[in-house]
Amino acid sequence: MLKEIEIKQIPYKYDPDTYWKSVFESYPYYPTIRHRIRFIISSIRKFVKKQNISVFDFGVGDGSLLSRIKDEFHIQESNLGGCDISSTAVDITKGKIKSKFLFKEQFPVMEKKWDVIVCCEVLEHTRDYINIIKWIKKNLSDDGILILTTQTGKLYGSDKYTGHTQHFNPGVLKEELLSEEFKLLHLSLWGFPFFSLQKWLTSFNFSSIRDNYMEGKITLFKRVVFELAYCIYFIHDFINAGPQIFIVAKKKD
Repeated sequence: MLKEIEIKQIPYKYDPDTYWKSVFESYPYYPTIRHRIRFIISSIRKFVKKQNISVFDFGVGDGSLLSRIKDEFHIQESNLGGCDISSTAVDITKGKIKSKFLFKEQFPVMEKKWDVIVCCEVLEHTRDYINIIKWIKKNLSDDGILILTTQTGKLYGSDKYTGHTQHFNPGVLKEELLSEEFKLLHLSLWGFPFFSLQKWLTSFNFSSIRDNYMEGKITLFKRVVFELAYCIYFIHDFINAGPQIFIVAKKKD
């Protein structure tokens, strides 16, 4: 069983549908979301050599990632798919992507294998992460890749707000993937010092940060703040440290 760095009782109940109804307008502008999408796009470019690929997003959220992948790689919507436990999130995604492979369930039964399966900021939300890894392995094509992002370090207010139940030791997570017969192509940490500082600052007055930045409509002020943070966060590319884990893996031959 994967060793967890820290587990705390969350003082309020996280509800995925309530969360997505609250944040869906601002969410695509979050600087960390944009950088994760950038990592995923660059990983597909680097590690997937075939044309006309299919991509499945496990934990599809608002569909921002799938929409970006569709545009970047000119993928037909029939080769895009995703699932989420939030019906609100899947409904938002269906407004962007017209595909029969969008599911309001955790472990959908697939009729095809996928060239790329993305699991972005999902494992930290559930104690059932081992079965997620097994599901991905089962539904990944023989030469396909898994792109995984999750987090390490302390649980802060912003983490609990988004439903995190644990963060992972990257070395132990690597061993867990190896034990499930994955071969790692890339593992890095990201986010020090500024994303680390952002997470730490939320512990002082999280309710104000939530109300003024995370939830609600995207105002001009919020866009400016998010854009400045996005630009500053490029420095993290040069420092292999921080709370963000980036992984690319494939099934062993």
